[in-house]
Amino acid sequence: MNAIARAARYSRCLVAGVAGLGLLLQAGSILADSDSQYEIWALDQGTHKIHIYDQELREVADIALGDHGVRVPHMIDFTSDGRYAFTANVGSGNVAVIRAEDRAVVEIIETGPRTHMAGVRPGDEVVVADIIGDPDVERDGKLVEIRLDLENERFEPGRELRIADDPVFQAKADDFNDVAAICHFDTADGARSFVTLGPALPNGGLIVVDNASFTLEKAWGPDELQTNCGTMLTPDGQHMLLNGGGENIGVWHAIDVNTLDIVRQDESSQGIDAHGVRNLPNGQEIWMVNRGSSDGIVIDATTLEVIDTLADTGKTPDILDFSPDSRYAFVTLRGPNPVSMPHMAQGETPGFAVIDVETREVVKIIQPAEGNPESDFHGIGVRVIH
Repeated sequence: MNAIARAARYSRCLVAGVAGLGLLLQAGSILADSDSQYEIWALDQGTHKIHIYDQELREVADIALGDHGVRVPHMIDFTSDGRYAFTANVGSGNVAVIRAEDRAVVEIIETGPRTHMAGVRPGDEVVVADIIGDPDVERDGKLVEIRLDLENERFEPGRELRIADDPVFQAKADDFNDVAAICHFDTADGARSFVTLGPALPNGGLIVVDNASFTLEKAWGPDELQTNCGTMLTPDGQHMLLNGGGENIGVWHAIDVNTLDIVRQDESSQGIDAHGVRNLPNGQEIWMVNRGSSDGIVIDATTLEVIDTLADTGKTPDILDFSPDSRYAFVTLRGPNPVSMPHMAQGETPGFAVIDVETREVVKIIQPAEGNPESDFHGIGVRVIH
């Protein structure tokens, strides 16, 4: 979901007096003090499960995706009304469709080897999956559409775009190494998608997709634009933030979504392996976490200046999301035996950290599978209950 659509979803769901919504630390637990409801869906890609927590941080359900043949659920996104969730599953090469209310897995759609991300395009009519591809096939990365008929609960494969076959890419083919789609984000109107390549930074770069024709508009090779991970549209819809990281680097960029000019390039405040990035729902800040150095930065959403750092995010942060009142961040933490990007992602406390947005401090770490050496969290999403 794009940033403006996400903000609209939150505004429709919040009740009067939402400014008082918060989480109170009492007797070692975090308790909600408002009638506004949301859930935290955290993906354990090591045990092939989704753990669902309410806003009081009580686990209210889990979904054993492994029972449906799903392996390594990696990323998650929701329709704008929160009725359906979609997980991209790296190990099984598919997208799982989940009816959120009753937690039912209603469809498994084959999309391709190492399906890395699945994101709902604005309008709730299409999900786009980012495919890394077969490791034995050179430049096998692609994008795959899934058509949504939510009224009739139908989900069908749509168009495919193999990146290396596109004429815009082929005109610059010598600028690229291997080609694999990693993450994408849409413009507010859904007309364009910005797709990072990777997963290693030398195989990175960026493509811009015209979604009407499902063809490339522009491409940057890894030497032109160091990106291999996070994408985020700024709250005003004018710039796309992108980042890149590796063992000794953390960088980020901002591109004007209308002119496609690069307007900002910066380091992630000495951080290593810039990774997850997300807007606060209130539109004031953008947070970016550094997986390798277990810290992060805070970017002013208007000026695009770094205004603060996150000294501690919990060990080995990956993906993050926020409570709809912008009071708390939820940041996944990797496990001791990571099943993806193991050279950079070894952690100690698999689960997710709860961070107070105002103080920038970790107030709680949740470990749904504490003591299980296979546990390894990656994707996370906050679902507002309408």
